[in-house]
Amino acid sequence: MKRLLKNHFELYSILACISTAFPLIMIAALLRSNYSFAFHLLLFLTGWLVWTWVEYHVHRFLLHPKTDKWKTCTSQIHQHHHIDPGQFETTLSHRILLFIFSCLFIYIAYKLNNYFTFLSGFFWGAVAYCYIHYLLHKKWTEAFMPRHHDFHITHHCKHIDKCFGVTVMWWDMLFGTIPKKNLSASNKILNFYYKK
Repeated sequence: MKRLLKNHFELYSILACISTAFPLIMIAALLRSNYSFAFHLLLFLTGWLVWTWVEYHVHRFLLHPKTDKWKTCTSQIHQHHHIDPGQFETTLSHRILLFIFSCLFIYIAYKLNNYFTFLSGFFWGAVAYCYIHYLLHKKWTEAFMPRHHDFHITHHCKHIDKCFGVTVMWWDMLFGTIPKKNLSASNKILNFYYKK
């Protein structure tokens, strides 16, 4: 029964992404000839939306595998990040390079005037992930994104089997991976998270 439910969840998850992205791509295709800006904006946003889905699933299933069979070097590095939340594998220079490449992708998409814009949106989502994840480990971000901040701390310190979204929380809402209890963290947890 458990395997059947898992297979149904995987199918549901894939269908949720496709049923969201496919109509947007079709609308973009219809807009292509007459409304170039709308075409590219819709493709870019669809690429970003698909990135958020991929981010959630990679984080949930590859970085937090349920069995040892699926453990990889990447998932072990990620687990170390939970033990030492302040240690990052992406440095400032990595984030700057990613931003430059993201701008380059957008420029190429503009010049090609085709469906490459979708990939540009997807790549931009990956870059946004790197920046947002970095910012969520800084105390000062609590002031302008408190719910998002609490959500990420909850994943790190209270419920590592919940709150998998980093850039957006809606996939956790859709797939029921938000804890039912209050997301706020105690001072002890915050001190660990910020290494005080």
